[in-house]
Amino acid sequence: MVEYVEVETGRGRAAVSLSNITFVVGSGKSLFLETLYKVVSSVGRKIPRIGRGHVYLQDGDVSYALSVERGRVRQSVSARGEELVFEWIPGKSLHRLVKPIDMAVLSADVVMPEVKTQEHVSIVAEEDLERLNQVVGAARRRLGVRALFLGPYVGPRSLVDASASYAALDRHARNLVGVLAYLSLYKPAAYESLKTHLRKLGFSLSVGWAKPGKLGALVSTKTTKMPVAKAPCSVKAFLAVATALELGPDLLIIDNFDFCITPRVAEALSALVKQKKTKIVAEIHDGRLADYFNVPGKAVVEVSL
Repeated sequence: MVEYVEVETGRGRAAVSLSNITFVVGSGKSLFLETLYKVVSSVGRKIPRIGRGHVYLQDGDVSYALSVERGRVRQSVSARGEELVFEWIPGKSLHRLVKPIDMAVLSADVVMPEVKTQEHVSIVAEEDLERLNQVVGAARRRLGVRALFLGPYVGPRSLVDASASYAALDRHARNLVGVLAYLSLYKPAAYESLKTHLRKLGFSLSVGWAKPGKLGALVSTKTTKMPVAKAPCSVKAFLAVATALELGPDLLIIDNFDFCITPRVAEALSALVKQKKTKIVAEIHDGRLADYFNVPGKAVVEVSL
């Protein structure tokens, strides 16, 4: 799990130690969150576009650095007391491992790339390649976390296509109804937990067939029933964040977290957060929102990008 993050751009630098729940204030907050998410969710895949700058991730003795500058991309992967440095020059289609040895590799345009070479096997012994890839593998396991991004707003639809797959929540929670139906079928304990916490806000939840081929969700009080899309903003925000937590990501990143979050919602979410191992990094505009969350391992950090 990522413990420490640095993001540097031409405008500034942010250095953040991640707590159980980290509230981010200052300038360039959304850029910080987007950059963090793009990198951690791209491990083993193509390097995302982050513009010119530098990103550094660390978990104990394992670290990863990505630098983009003047048409040159460098990556450093450190684990098990050894460091690998890769270089990629897109304009020249140049892919190299430059440390601890200098040789061409098949692909250096992947976040934490494997060491694969077209050069003759006599250049590098098979056991050396295996050792280097073990270093990369250790970094991938520690820093390649399952991340989920929410925001900067949530807008669930009342009806969704019943034939689609809903094992993941999109960043604006538009498919929230489908994910709730998924939880009710495949993770009933998580679904019941979510409903229990929602009742603390005075609302009940039901999910099921609304019309042929469509799933729907209703929230209700003692006197009123309404489609989820018509629910109060605070209830939609609660459902989006609570559903994201019940999906169990390692890292939940939330942009514009204080959009519609009230003290009562914060109290209900706090009880849920305490039960989860998910780390939360949330952008807020008013630092007082953090006071509403009575959870251990809470921090408020300021960035300037």
